[in-house]
Amino acid sequence: MADMRDSIPGWETGNWEVPEWSFDGTPALIINHMQVGIAGTGKYSGAPFEQEQKAMQELNTIEKQKQLIAAFRERNLPVVFVSVIPNPIGYVPKWGFIFDMNAAKAPVGNLNNRDLVDLTEVIPELGRLPGEPLLYHTGNSPMTSSHIDAYLRQFDVKDIVLTGWTAHSTLYNSIVQFTNDFFSVVVPADATGAPERDADCADIVLRKMMRMWGLVTSVDDVIAHLPDNK
Repeated sequence: MADMRDSIPGWETGNWEVPEWSFDGTPALIINHMQVGIAGTGKYSGAPFEQEQKAMQELNTIEKQKQLIAAFRERNLPVVFVSVIPNPIGYVPKWGFIFDMNAAKAPVGNLNNRDLVDLTEVIPELGRLPGEPLLYHTGNSPMTSSHIDAYLRQFDVKDIVLTGWTAHSTLYNSIVQFTNDFFSVVVPADATGAPERDADCADIVLRKMMRMWGLVTSVDDVIAHLPDNK
């Protein structure tokens, strides 16, 4: 049996390193919750919107995501946007402040509610193109009710680059569910983050917890590894 200390740097110390890596075939870029209701207006944001805005500005989140989008488009690789429908049936779990917030602030219903549709649109700063899908999910992860797995399989996607807002909730929930369906996931840590209230959570998730499930690296490193699908 291989000695984990030799084959996995950081196995003993928890000081994880980015290994040598490559994509298998066609990777897809998944952009979670960069929607008007969260990243655009905070209508049903999980934190005070002033903190959300400040964090995204200081971290340069939108510009970093635009770099990823441009690189995927240039190489003719799939770009997929995903928005959440937070309260589709008018009932949410009793405990957890995210559900308290949804019950108090989020529009009830599905895409038949015009107010909800407007809040699920991708923020205009990201410049979503008409041919790039916007999928909708319920629950805590983009795989719930969105059919994103079926969409990705048609391109023979096995590897996902995952970004969006925020690191400790949206992206952590997502990486666990994507890997549960046997996708391999790369998270460019500098293209996401969290508001000040939750910065400690985002830090531990990106430094430690996500590294149990996927590869955590940078936007520049992801772009350097992208194949050309032209």
